[in-house]
Amino acid sequence: MDTPRIRMGHAYGETPPNVFSDFDWIRHHEKELLEKYGECSIIVYKEQVLGVGTTYDEALEDAERNLPPDVGVVTPVHERLHHRQPFFRVYPTAR
Repeated sequence: MDTPRIRMGHAYGETPPNVFSDFDWIRHHEKELLEKYGECSIIVYKEQVLGVGTTYDEALEDAERNLPPDVGVVTPVHERLHHRQPFFRVYPTAR
């Protein structure tokens, strides 16, 4: 798979400036993203969904197709959207 403008990795010790804000954006909008796209893999760059797919590779290919031609190399984030199961806390009963 050839994605010359999308770089998913970076050098050790380097963090692109958009990474933290993109992950925060995904967490804050997770419910809306699940309603719109369902359970899938998404590629997000600067708080915009670039690609969606059932697998990471499909999402990456979709992101490359959707990236505007005037945009150079970007370092987006990948997230797997899924419905979270509620955690039930079980307390022991007194005997």
